[in-house]
Amino acid sequence: MATRRKVRAVILAAGKGTRMKTGVPKLLIQVEGKPIIRRVVDACRLPEVEKIYVVVGHRAKMIRVAAGPGCEFVLQRKQLGTAHALRQLEPILETYRGDLLVVVGDSPFLSRRVLHLLLTVHQRSGVAASFLTTTYQNPPPYARVVRDKSSRVVDIVEEFRCTATQRRIKEVFTSHYCLRAEIALPFLKQIKNENPKREYYLTDLIPILLRHGYKVKAVKVRNPLLVFGINDVRDLQWALRRSN
Repeated sequence: MATRRKVRAVILAAGKGTRMKTGVPKLLIQVEGKPIIRRVVDACRLPEVEKIYVVVGHRAKMIRVAAGPGCEFVLQRKQLGTAHALRQLEPILETYRGDLLVVVGDSPFLSRRVLHLLLTVHQRSGVAASFLTTTYQNPPPYARVVRDKSSRVVDIVEEFRCTATQRRIKEVFTSHYCLRAEIALPFLKQIKNENPKREYYLTDLIPILLRHGYKVKAVKVRNPLLVFGINDVRDLQWALRRSN
């Protein structure tokens, strides 16, 4: 019987969340009695997870307090995108051999059950990276999951890069990952910031791994609410209506 790999979690929580326009950092907004960031931290508290890192930047002190005890905090001084955020852990994870659950901090209904599913599928399949997807009849502006005729994932394409055909794809990428650290992390430096925001998108890691011959695994979540990220007030209102 194979030895179970070590597991650590990383929560990306450094962004400004300027689209909320509420004056309050979006990760501090209360959902069902808890700040969004605390809900995400709680979702990561799986028995298998030995450490939880929270990458902070904007309003770092407030996020640290709201996240609660039991986390290690890593500062992203300049907010240059999600891949850049994960790279702030490179010195800490240089000798780490195990799996990394990497999740975004703005998904208030992310659950332990969903992350346990992701981790279980990832460890059983032995792939370099696994990630959660979901489907929408009218997708939000998320990256699309491109599959071949055999239903294998062949690309992940940010919406602004999508062709007209790709934009009609209903399956979207949710930015929640499980990565085999020693394989995936060295490829972060290959991610470019050739996009309108000049940011380094962690999304681009999946196509890079595929190009280098590594296998990846998509794990579909039926209920979009469980992996939905809050970007603005409209998103928050939609999520709260769906949760009732």
